[in-house]
Amino acid sequence: MNLRMRIGAVPPPWTAALTAFVVASMVGSCAQDRNVSYKRERLALQAHDSVVVAAAWPWSVRYDGLYWEGMKMAMDEVNEAGGVLGRTLVIRKEDDRESVNEGRRVAQRLADDPNVFAVIGHLNSHVSIPASVIYEASGLLMLTPGSTSPELTRNGNRMVFRSINSDIDIAQQMVAFAGSRGYHRLVICYVRNAYGLGLANAFETYAQRRGLLIVDRQSYDPSMPRNSAEYQRIVDHWRDLEFDALFLAGMAPQAGYLVRQAREGGLDFPIMGGDALDTPELIQAAGAAADGMIVASVFHPDNPRPEVLLFNEKFESIFGVTPDSWAARGYEAVRLLVEAMEAGGSVAPARVANHLRSSHQGFSLSGPVQFSENGDVIGRSVVKIIVRDGQFNYLEAGRTRTTVDLVGASSAMHESLEWGR
Repeated sequence: MNLRMRIGAVPPPWTAALTAFVVASMVGSCAQDRNVSYKRERLALQAHDSVVVAAAWPWSVRYDGLYWEGMKMAMDEVNEAGGVLGRTLVIRKEDDRESVNEGRRVAQRLADDPNVFAVIGHLNSHVSIPASVIYEASGLLMLTPGSTSPELTRNGNRMVFRSINSDIDIAQQMVAFAGSRGYHRLVICYVRNAYGLGLANAFETYAQRRGLLIVDRQSYDPSMPRNSAEYQRIVDHWRDLEFDALFLAGMAPQAGYLVRQAREGGLDFPIMGGDALDTPELIQAAGAAADGMIVASVFHPDNPRPEVLLFNEKFESIFGVTPDSWAARGYEAVRLLVEAMEAGGSVAPARVANHLRSSHQGFSLSGPVQFSENGDVIGRSVVKIIVRDGQFNYLEAGRTRTTVDLVGASSAMHESLEWGR
């Protein structure tokens, strides 16, 4: 059927009905959002109820180190100290399966539930960005310890925050590091999603500003299988180029497969990577080829700060292993959120959001942080870690202590500690 109409023609009668239906649906949706937001505000005043915070993450798809253990430790600390404004903190797991569609469904389900006061998540920027639109419309606060894309905080949202450095921040600090190492000719390879593109673009921008030359850019599909011929194509392409180092704005396991292919093909150039490569999956996928890789991180247990030493000691006493950066991310996100609720005197999302944007300095294991007007974390340094013998080492410290052997760590402990899945 041809639905196009001539200018000036009288529209068929069904178009008026369709327009009315669409408008009514939009009005109804807005009314529903206002109604749920109002119920949530009322429930925020009922001190006898628990405080429910959702943890939206690809729980069934990606095992990110000790992330849940960090969250659970923070939750237990809060409840042992009397809860949030006298109310029990409950963290409810929600699985977005690393999918845009599932992420939207999760976000809408949480937005429609007035008993949920905040969301910690999501991990992936391509999931967080569309989900954030739903949270913003419903007045539900979102704090992500995983999504770094600059696009997440560029829309003037008031309810969206991140406790991790943005791609821009990570790129600036990694470009400065590359310059300090004498890497003047660089190639970039990125995963084709919101995270990879954002970090690659930011790295190229700041590299050029610093006078470094980007010799080449390559990309790969986020779902590329291990035996794909595309890895070999990329590696063969690099053989014909002269450059000092590779910046890998990628995600595991694919980034690990690419590194393995390059090393097995005889290429030994230095490799730097973004924060998404700070994961056990990188070492599992790349094997011994990962040795020497330097990636950005937010935490390493060798940091001599007193907060880190206390965190290490308590974490090890509870779980029997040394915490990794994902444990720190989960722990910090819970602490930041609860701290804002306590200081603001309310669990109501709007009140918490306003407090996060105030001049208040929040908790992080790397030192006090603040949030900008657009919801980005301010004052957080990027830690550089290097892979040696299958383990992540603290590059700046120059010491030999390493994190738990991430390749051999059993996930059985992780499963046994899951709560509220």
